Amino acid sequence: MNDRQIDCFLEVARQLNFTRAAETLRLPQPAVSRYISSLENELGTVLITRERNRKISLTDAGKAYYNLFHHTVLELARTKSLMNETAEVLHLGINIGWSTAGYLPKVVERCKQKNPKFRLVYECLDFQGLSAGLRKKRLDAVIGLESYLLRFSDFETERFTSLQRTVAYSRRLEGYESIKNPSDFYSYDFLIADDPLIRELVQESESIFRAFHFVPRFCALPNQETVHSYVENGRGVALLDEWCRVLHDPMFLQMAIEETMPVSLAWRKGAQTAAIELFRDALLYEFQNEER
Repeated sequence: MNDRQIDCFLEVARQLNFTRAAETLRLPQPAVSRYISSLENELGTVLITRERNRKISLTDAGKAYYNLFHHTVLELARTKSLMNETAEVLHLGINIGWSTAGYLPKVVERCKQKNPKFRLVYECLDFQGLSAGLRKKRLDAVIGLESYLLRFSDFETERFTSLQRTVAYSRRLEGYESIKNPSDFYSYDFLIADDPLIRELVQESESIFRAFHFVPRFCALPNQETVHSYVENGRGVALLDEWCRVLHDPMFLQMAIEETMPVSLAWRKGAQTAAIELFRDALLYEFQNEER
């Protein structure tokens, strides 16, 4: 079965006349007859009744197949039209390890309400991946810690929320039952991912825990996933933020501290597109409403 067979059948069914159908299709009449005969053979049924007075009519099967083919052709044309329209696609990078289910679906839904053609494509990356993707124009925008993003003079940023910082530890950590306040972490290793900014991160963390009368003993690990695995297995503790996906694991325990981390949306300067603007506005709307 092919498009030509279906086109010939639909046109003959509409015209109920082979000659006029052939003229409309710009085909010889015998060719139209052959296409329909071959279609009938493939379907195993008679579609058109040919009478002696040259009148033709659709059989019951012909009427059923006419409705099927007619709607299929219309739906195919509609789908092709939609696919040919230019969609407002946003390629977004998100800080790796963050849970986004609490806000991202609602933000995307609001974007689609404003522009049905909006489409989000995103991936989770570490900070180096986010900044490289943005600079190399593989990403249109990124969501990350503002302290990282502000280091790039060629990025524009828009803060939309701040995250509570927390000390994460596991039920497998020896003596975890006796931990009652942040100062009780003084004897444990603080695990941290190796990072180009590790020195600054360590200094920042040290200043936080001076308020609890101790300086953490830091242990650098290859990446954040390794940090999470070590914490899960009771090999130490880590200073994380409330969006970290691992904190949803019942094996993880956490203790909030009076410290927050601003989070921003960033894009290349001078490269704000309609999709970025739409997403930014929906993001701000979501978190402003949440704060109320």
